[in-house]
Parts: sequence; C-alpha cells; structure tokens
Amino acid sequence: MTVVPDSVSYVYAVARDLPAGALDDLSGIAGHDVRTVPGAGLHALVSAVPLEDFSGEKLEESLQDLTWLAETARAHHHVVDTAGRAAVLVPLALATVFYDEDRVRAVLEERGPEFGRVLDDLEGRAEFGIKVYVPNTPTGAAAVTGMSTGTGASTGTGSTTGTEYLRRRRAAVGAAERVVQTARESAASLHDVASEAAVRSRRHRVHDTALTGRTEQMVLNGAYLVDRARSGEWRAAIDRAMPGDVTVEVTGPWIPYSFVNGEDG
Repeated sequence: MTVVPDSVSYVYAVARDLPAGALDDLSGIAGHDVRTVPGAGLHALVSAVPLEDFSGEKLEESLQDLTWLAETARAHHHVVDTAGRAAVLVPLALATVFYDEDRVRAVLEERGPEFGRVLDDLEGRAEFGIKVYVPNTPTGAAAVTGMSTGTGASTGTGSTTGTEYLRRRRAAVGAAERVVQTARESAASLHDVASEAAVRSRRHRVHDTALTGRTEQMVLNGAYLVDRARSGEWRAAIDRAMPGDVTVEVTGPWIPYSFVNGEDG
C-alpha cells in the first residue's frame, strides 16, 4: 500500500557549508521552519509545506494569485537573503518542491557537480540591478488638452481648428516617441558600461507600470554580477556614465538569482 504524504519538501537554495546557527529561528513559507537536508557534500535549505497547497491545480491557481505570489516570494527571499549572509548559495526558483527529503538528497547527488560549479562561480560575487525609466513628459493627448474643435463650419473656423488640432496632436505624439527612443539609447549605453565593469550581465524583460507601481515607462531592467571586492569600482563607473535624460534606479548587492545558470542563462 502506497502512503501519500501530507507534506512535500520546499527547497529554497543549495549551499556547500553553513555556519552553526545560521538557520536558528529562521522561518520560511507560511511560517514553516527551515532546516537542511545534506547530500553529496552539499546542503539543501528546505521547509515541509502542505502537499495540498503545493501540487497540481492548486499550485497553478496560487501562482496566478498576486497576493499569494507576493507573500511567497517575500518569504522565499527572506530565507535566501538571511542564509546568504552566512554562506554562498545557489538560490532555486520560487515554488521548487520535491516529494520528500529522500528525493531532495537524490537531486543533490545527481546534480552535485553542477551545483559545485555554480557555487564556485558565485563565490565572492553579488548581483546588482539597474532599472532605467523614461522621464514623465506630456503625451500627445495631454499636449492638446483644452483645444477646441470649434463649430463654425460656415466660416471655416471648425475645419481650420480641427486641422490644427490633428497637426499639434501628431507633433506631440512624435515628440513623445522621440523621448522614448532617446531614453532607450541612453539605457543601452549605460548597460554597456555596467556590463563591461561586471563579470557578467543579463537584460531581463522590462516591467509595465502595473508591476513597477511607477508612472514612468521602463526601458531597461538589467542585472550585473559583480566581484564584491570591486563593487565600489563598478558603482563609480555607473556614476560616471549616468545619463541626465532618464530616471535611473541602482539596487544591490543581492544574492545572484540571475546568474545561477552560468554563462548561457
């Protein structure tokens, strides 16, 4: 008779060594305790989470729930960030679950060399981020707000005013498009400088305003793997290259989530 467990193993990250006490009083997803599962000279950071919440259709539904997703992501990051201050980690993707701890140990054995290479690669390095936004400018519609289309058809006033409205609207839209294009060029130049001063870089998909909570359009969402010992040099290079025609947000240092898959992504 097969016994179906009521919990599964949620894995946050893999480490080679963890100092004693690194996980003391650390809680993760939904407040569950975090512990380690050893295997192949490595340690997986895991929590036992309810099977019913992390399997099948229920998990698929949860991943579409922005509130659940945000809470889970914060808990996941809290564990990785806390443990990452004490040891080099390979952070795993959100909602990585295995049937039980035996399967976790089997994965450590199967992928031990791969995890080892990534841990070596991330040793002494951190991730920084750069986000670039288009500065807020009047849109074509805003530029012509308050213009009247007129009603004087018999005198030609309505026709003239309508034509002028369309002309000014096209000009405003064209100007807004040029602002966006200029911002993209400035962002590309800054990304080149940041990449040259970093070990590696990634350009992630830009987020829309619903995700950023900002009114400005994002044109760059870059991640940069930087040697911690040279992070001051990296930041100085960014400051020197900072364009004046865009809004720039520099973040970090972070655990290098964007670089766990090495050179090829």
